[in-house]
This record gives sequence, C-alpha cells and structure tokens, in this order.
Amino acid sequence: MCHKIRRMRNILIALALSMTASAALAQLAEGDQHYAARAEGHVGGRAKPAHVDAAIAAYQRAVAANPKDLEARWKLLRAYRFKGAYVAATNDDKKKVYAEAKKAGEGALALLDNALKAKGITSVVKATEKQVADAARTIPGAGETFLWDAVNWGEWALAYGKMAAAREGAADRIRREATIAMLVDPKLEGGAPQRVLGRLHDQTPRIPFLTGWASEKEAVRFLNESLKVDPSNKITKVFLAEAMVSNDGNTKPQAMQMLKECLTAPNPPEYEVEQAAATEDARALLKKWGA
Repeated sequence: MCHKIRRMRNILIALALSMTASAALAQLAEGDQHYAARAEGHVGGRAKPAHVDAAIAAYQRAVAANPKDLEARWKLLRAYRFKGAYVAATNDDKKKVYAEAKKAGEGALALLDNALKAKGITSVVKATEKQVADAARTIPGAGETFLWDAVNWGEWALAYGKMAAAREGAADRIRREATIAMLVDPKLEGGAPQRVLGRLHDQTPRIPFLTGWASEKEAVRFLNESLKVDPSNKITKVFLAEAMVSNDGNTKPQAMQMLKECLTAPNPPEYEVEQAAATEDARALLKKWGA
C-alpha cells in the first residue's frame, strides 16, 4: 500500500512539474511574440509601451512559473532595456525601469552563479573572465545574461550620472560582464559585447584608482571590432564616430561621413526602433559638429 501511495505521489509531482514547465513555455512564447512586435506604432526612435509592457509581464510570469529558466530571465532583461531606452519619456521614468532591471539582473545572475558552480567555478567573483566564460559557454543563455545585465547597468549609470555610477563600481561591473559575454560569443547580438566595451571606454570618466583603465584608443578598437561583426549597425557607427573624434580630432571628416551614411541607410525591420533612434542620434551629432 505504501509503495502504491509513493508511486502515486511521484506521478502527481511529475505531472505538476510538467504542467508548470508547459505554463512557463507558453508565457515565454507570449513574451517573444510581444517583443517581436515592439516597433508597432513607433514614431522614429520612440516606441509605444503596449507590446514591450506585455512582453515584460509575460517574461515575469514565465520566471515565476519556472524560476530556473535562464532564457526567460535574460529576455526579461532585454525587454527592460528596450523600455528604458526607447519608451521611457523622462529620466525619472528611466530610473524606475533600470532599478527594476537591476533587481531582475541580480536574480538572473544568482541562478547563473549556481550553474557555474556546478561547472567547477567555485567563486564567480574570484575566477578570471576567461575561466567564467569557458564554463558559461556550455550554459545556454549565459552569454546573453551577462550581456543584458551589463547593458542595463550602463543605462542605469547614464540615468543616475556617470560619476556617481563609477564610484559605485558600475563601470568595473559592466566591463567584466561585457568581457565575459564577448569571450563566450563575440558575435552575440551583432557584436554587442564589443559595442558595450567600446562605449564604456569612451564614456567612462577617468577617475584615478577607480577607472584609470578607460581609454579612448581602446574605445575605437572595440567599436571597430563590433562593426566587423555587423557592418550595417547604426548604433555602433554613432558610437564609433564619437570615439574616433575623442581619440583623434583629425578623424572628424571620416566620422562625419560615417554618420551621413546612417541617414540614408535603411533600417532592418527586426531592429526598426533601435536603428531609427541611432539615425536620429547621427543627425544630432552632425548638427553639433556643424554639418
């Protein structure tokens, strides 16, 4: 009798787990559907909130249904970034979005840390970036988690102020996570890790003993590497143009030509809002430089 009861209990547990997994997959699919439609009704580089808010809600439900699902977590981080960058209307709105993104990032990284420990990384903090990346490469979604957490921390730094963020160690965190993501897969999101590193080097205030590693020359190098992965990416081109002029004012003619190309090049439909916003940034930078 006891054997039959245990067997029935195990069957019920397995059934419950299967139903939970199915619910999580359904919510993940719903989130993906809404995220794919995020450009619907956009005006230039500004998006409507409906689809990205629905995507965030669906990914949150997916995480609640299956807390060990890393895919739902990194996609939630990506959706937060889109909302903060292309939907939030004021800086206060951005602060709220990226505060939520940071919290979600902590949960994602805690899950990832456990997975890395199972791969032999006993201390994720003390391990080298290469050691973490070598182990992370075997964990689906690990590179994306490091990437989008780094991106959200970068956006948070812009919202709260570069100097304050640098003093809180944001720059070092972004640098480490983006480097790990790059070592996991340099082609991730069209060379996004290198793009993050290049922008970080260009925008980070040089504070002795804190961010002395920041280098305009390194900014140009990383952004050129990113551009090799995706030669049509307007975001990379805008960042590279700024970094080139910061590093060497004599390169302004080449930088301006790069920006002018952004104004006429088409936007890929899957990144319509992001690339439209970059086009607007290119136009504003050309105006600032007197073109």
